[in-house]
Amino acid sequence: MVRRKKRTGRILLGIIVLLLVIIGAAVWFVYPTESLDMRYRSVDFKDKLMTMVTNRDTRMKLSTEEVGELSKKNMVKYMSTHDLGVDITGADFVMNGTTMTARMNGKWGIVPFGAVLRFQMSAEGSYLHLTHESTTIRGAEIPLNVFRLEPIQISLKDYLPDLVTVKNVKFLSDGLELNFTMDWMSIPSLFK
Repeated sequence: MVRRKKRTGRILLGIIVLLLVIIGAAVWFVYPTESLDMRYRSVDFKDKLMTMVTNRDTRMKLSTEEVGELSKKNMVKYMSTHDLGVDITGADFVMNGTTMTARMNGKWGIVPFGAVLRFQMSAEGSYLHLTHESTTIRGAEIPLNVFRLEPIQISLKDYLPDLVTVKNVKFLSDGLELNFTMDWMSIPSLFK
């Protein structure tokens, strides 16, 4: 009888140790591999507009870094209006053509995680749309039915004066090219 209790106790202890090892391995697997934050730099559209006016050009180029900063800024706005089911604590957006890759850190309850989200970018008028296509944690794909973000919308009009209207957006390998229609008679108001 005593041996049976010792044997049961050892089996239970073995199961508990095994569960702790599995949980520890899972936490290690999802733990972020880099330190990220949600701070972003503002993109200076005024200087770009002044250069456009000086050169009498209706095109403006945004670098991949600038588009990444706009995406990060709009992710902060997005998080304030959407319940993601997780807390995003840091992100870094990298643009490559029409694909935006976001390395993100966050917390699911008390468990920190690092993930890579891929978005397909598209443009409609003065709006950029980032449509979530996939999420991976250290190369392991997370099904979209488990974690999926609604499309993120970036309004370029929020950063531009009323005298310019985005006519079209061209995706380049090194950024975006914005083509505008411009009210040339209102140009002096830019210099105030």
